[in-house]
Amino acid sequence: MADTDTPRALLIVALQDLYDAELAWIERSAELQRNASYRIGTYLAEEARAAQAQAGRLTSAITALDGEVEGPPNIWLRAILDDAARDAETIAPGPLRDTALVGAFRKGKQAERVSYETAIGLARRMNQDELVRTLTVSRDEEARTDAALVLLLDTVLRDLVV
Repeated sequence: MADTDTPRALLIVALQDLYDAELAWIERSAELQRNASYRIGTYLAEEARAAQAQAGRLTSAITALDGEVEGPPNIWLRAILDDAARDAETIAPGPLRDTALVGAFRKGKQAERVSYETAIGLARRMNQDELVRTLTVSRDEEARTDAALVLLLDTVLRDLVV
């Protein structure tokens, strides 16, 4: 029999996955800041603060569903951040490295947005209106962050000498 066999169980798995994604941003931001430009470092510091707030919301949501907060690692986002760390160490500092890092961070934001939308859909189907509102706040934060990364990429690319 499958471990996840009800909509509630799947919702908890989705929330745990998101929680680990937020933890990954928090855990990795300081390391990535050490090898990043000032503007990328500033983004990462803000991302760590936002991830902390989102992790808090997810903890409350999982607890309200009587679930365990800790779940399996979010291997997708952790792999994206591993890739960003490798880029930060192997790509020349400056606009080239910044371009690669912004690309990696955008991949991460897109992965999170999709995961939030899945959890929102499940919560909506289960008539968990308060949870839908809470998750929508985080999803919309991810969308705004991605839009800010698009602008940051444009700025970085203007500095790129071709």
